Amino acid sequence: MEKRWRCTVCGYIHTGENPPEICPICGADSSFFELVSQEEEANKSTEVKPTAQPVIPQPDREASLRQALYRISYGLYIITAQAEGRDNGQCANTCFQITAEPPRLAIGINKINFTHELIQKSGKFGVSVLSQTGQNHARRFGYRTGRDFDKFEGLAVHRGESGVLLLNDVLVTMEATVVGQLDSGTHTLFLADVTAGEILQEGDPMTYAYFRSSK
Repeated sequence: MEKRWRCTVCGYIHTGENPPEICPICGADSSFFELVSQEEEANKSTEVKPTAQPVIPQPDREASLRQALYRISYGLYIITAQAEGRDNGQCANTCFQITAEPPRLAIGINKINFTHELIQKSGKFGVSVLSQTGQNHARRFGYRTGRDFDKFEGLAVHRGESGVLLLNDVLVTMEATVVGQLDSGTHTLFLADVTAGEILQEGDPMTYAYFRSSK
């Protein structure tokens, strides 16, 4: 039986002999993964669901906080950056609008990620908003580091006005210039002005909940 690893930050489940280097959903590194025990799996598979509304058992404080955060709704995005002749991208769920005038958004990126390094150097990044058929993009940009793997090889992409690579097979793309940042512990929250945007497809955006249910 293959091992199953749970991200203790967002709850993502990975199947394999070892945990992934980086969580494809929240960007946490492998140290944040815990092995799901066989006993837990067995209990889950044999659990009988009651017909009445159950009383939800409360876990310890730390687990409760993780589970509470896990229930926040997220989208899934490919964040791209370019600096010193290197391109990279990663899957991220922290991307949200701050203001409409001026058009401004924020993203959260793990400090150990190569994309973080490129954004710090260039002060710019791109956002490709995944459609509900973008599961392969989420996996491709989430499971491996771009320091030793070209994540764009074989994909249909184009360069935006700022020089960052953007995916073609997505709903919309945006380009942004960093105007501020906040040290958030393991992550940096980048505040940025949106300088360009394009609509490529019609459809519904990918959410983390949809990604998990359609794997």
